Amino acid sequence: MSSPITTAAVLGAGSMGAGIAALLANGGIKVHLLDLPADGEDRDARARKGVETQVKRHGFARPEYAERVTPGNTEDHLDRLAEADWIIEAVFEDISVKRDTYAKVDAHRRPGTPVTSNTSTIPLETLLGEASDEFKADFAITHFFNPPRVMRLVELVQGPDTRPEVAETLRQVLERDLGKVVVDCRDTPGFIANRIGSFWMGVGAQVAFDRGIAPEQADVAFGRPFGVPRTGVFGLFDYVGLQVAPHIWGSLLAALPADDAMQNYGVTDTAQFKELLEKGFTGSTAESGFYRGRDEVYDFASHDYRPKQRYEVPKSARELMESGTPEGDYAAEVFRVTLQYCCDTAAEIADTVDQIDIAIELGYGWKKGPFALADSIGLEYVASLFDASPALLEAARAAGGFYAEGKVLNTDGKLTERASREGVVRVAELVADAEVVAENAGATVYKLQDGVGVFVYKTPMNSSTDDVTELFTHAGEWDLKALVIVNDEERAFSAGASLPRLAEVSGPNGDEAARKATIRQGINGLHALRRAAYPVVGAVRGVALGGGMELLLHTDASVIHGETRVGFPERSVGLFPAWSGPVRLLERLLELGVPDAHRVAYNALLNVKPVPAVTVDFWRAEDRVVMSPDHVVEQALELARELAPSYIAPEDAELPLTSEGLEYTEGSDTDKAIGAALAKVYTGEGTATESELADRQVDAASDVLARQENADRAEHTAKTRKPLHN
Repeated sequence: MSSPITTAAVLGAGSMGAGIAALLANGGIKVHLLDLPADGEDRDARARKGVETQVKRHGFARPEYAERVTPGNTEDHLDRLAEADWIIEAVFEDISVKRDTYAKVDAHRRPGTPVTSNTSTIPLETLLGEASDEFKADFAITHFFNPPRVMRLVELVQGPDTRPEVAETLRQVLERDLGKVVVDCRDTPGFIANRIGSFWMGVGAQVAFDRGIAPEQADVAFGRPFGVPRTGVFGLFDYVGLQVAPHIWGSLLAALPADDAMQNYGVTDTAQFKELLEKGFTGSTAESGFYRGRDEVYDFASHDYRPKQRYEVPKSARELMESGTPEGDYAAEVFRVTLQYCCDTAAEIADTVDQIDIAIELGYGWKKGPFALADSIGLEYVASLFDASPALLEAARAAGGFYAEGKVLNTDGKLTERASREGVVRVAELVADAEVVAENAGATVYKLQDGVGVFVYKTPMNSSTDDVTELFTHAGEWDLKALVIVNDEERAFSAGASLPRLAEVSGPNGDEAARKATIRQGINGLHALRRAAYPVVGAVRGVALGGGMELLLHTDASVIHGETRVGFPERSVGLFPAWSGPVRLLERLLELGVPDAHRVAYNALLNVKPVPAVTVDFWRAEDRVVMSPDHVVEQALELARELAPSYIAPEDAELPLTSEGLEYTEGSDTDKAIGAALAKVYTGEGTATESELADRQVDAASDVLARQENADRAEHTAKTRKPLHN
């Protein structure tokens, strides 16, 4: 699906504006980034600095994407707005500044061009003021979260006059081209995420101040047990910057009615906040805030920093709240007050409770939003926290949960169907009625009605156990038009080979025959996939590491989320990639004409650091690197169907060997031994066939795993999930 947006303009080159410009550039969109003219000869200096800052902060997926952004200023270059298919305002949160910006935009944009604001708190109705009817029809709010490349949430607010075509275009570009999750918000102060998130932060800080709970004590209590990021409340204030908080709270409190519960938590007016701000302790934008470094916290009794104290709390939120400890009582109060506010404001800000949960999960990093969290804790217990249970909570109890019967509670208290997102495919639903072609303990192969196969792992993090590789060896027997390797496990395409199995057969006393059989079966399985009579397509997101990366290299084409982390961490577990990853990578580099291909492949195979897929240069023309992880499955199925009619399986490779010395000189003797083993695969005279290269890999990998030091690495990583640097 082609994008309706090829050129955009962003007004405001601060952290958010420049970050949005970088995000658009990552999506292949040409961007004009305009800011106020600077003094001096370079009137575009502000916008230019915004671009340079994003390069330093890795806002651009690749540094060269910065070339897609053209800096300018709002006096000399307003004519560029006529080129834009979408104009985004990201100027200071001042209503007069924004309205003045809109007047300039309306005078220079093409008629019908969508215009959106990145405001975080100001309602759309307030923004528009006396804008023309034509401007109102093309206007909406698209509230991104910082940093835009990383944070997936975008809140979309439409006005009563916004044209449906504008919202449809914005949704398509945001979700498909930029990889965001759009949450529809009503036109209320703070929308959803900041309305609820700021309230939670205010409650968390105020209750801590009132009860004498130390910042690190509060952050431990309302942290991991509730699925909240380890920053907690006070760490999050530091991350955002304490100097920003008074403006956010001031804007929200001014916009909300006097009887809104948020008025009780104007935390930035407390003596504690004022003390830190007066001293310039603003958090991440200074040397310190509530915390200084990792080991110190501000003590309001001594008015100085002290060492952080350690607090141990139960892992379960309910167990913690029932513990009767200061931490448990604090956590219970914060959870109760926050959930009360969510219930009381839900009908005002959203249609269904899942919209609120999604906003908090994606905007604030909670593993579960407040309503899903309440379900998981148990609604009967949650209700017991209240003297009078909120009406929406009572409706959820009567319905069997905020989420029940595969449905979700709407904010009127009735179960309703969950809204679907266009193009988002759940594999469990896709294969629910499909024919099972093959199956064992490691995976299942399904056949859809059109003949396309779906390979679904059953293993943790889609690791390739012996069962999985054994199933791969039968790929040539399956009557399919194409095969897509996919899973609902969004964290991993495949995390690689099974480490416990490798550890089991490694070491001087390990079973050499079993070790070689495990390596050989991995090679044979991936070879069978590659030589099948139908195309094999990967749907790749999360991580593709080690054996998972080797599997990816054996597909005919893949749809790959650009932020997927790919690489070969085998050296850190005592091995080198030995499932013909060396063969496929060298073959690929030779096809691309990469100079010194053997050394480039050798270095890549021993570099344990995963990298984002978008930075990799050896993808084929058939591969698609996309920004939306949620649309990978849909596009992989589409790609498989495109390749199927004219597909011809590739021939086995015969690759040149190198006579130049390949040597790994970094790290310990264990690392050097691994490098020497991989060098044996590539070194020699003339060429080697696929079969000969397979034999080389089996022998070299088996020999290196027979070393005790290498076996120790495999065993240690299998047990601790951390590398052993022996």
